[in-house]
Amino acid sequence: MRRSSSKCIDTTRHIADKILSLRRANKLTQEEFAEKVNLDRRTIARAEDGKHRPSPETMEIIAEVFNIPISYFYDNSVYRTDISKSALIYEINTKLNILSKSSLKKVLNIIDIIM
Repeated sequence: MRRSSSKCIDTTRHIADKILSLRRANKLTQEEFAEKVNLDRRTIARAEDGKHRPSPETMEIIAEVFNIPISYFYDNSVYRTDISKSALIYEINTKLNILSKSSLKKVLNIIDIIM
C-alpha cells in the first residue's frame, strides 16, 4: 500500500521534534550533540529542521548513545487527538526516555504516592 506524502511529512516532522527534544533535554548545543553521536552538525541541523530524515542506522546510533529505545523515534504521539494532553504526555515521555533505571524507579514511586 502506498503512503500519502502528508503522512511521510508528519513522520519526518515527528522524528525531527524527537531529536530536538532529546538534544534540549540533555542541554546540548547542536555541535555538542553532533560530536556525541559522531555526526556532522549540519546533519543534526537538517534533521531537527525536518529537512532530512535520518537513516535508521543514524537513529540507532543516537538511541544507543543516549541509552533510549529506538521506538522513542517512532511512538504514535504523532497521531494526536487531544493536543494539550498529548503535548503533556509527549513532554513526559521525552524526559522519561532519557532517565536511568534507578531514576525511573524513583519516578514510579512518586506516581504510586500521588495515585
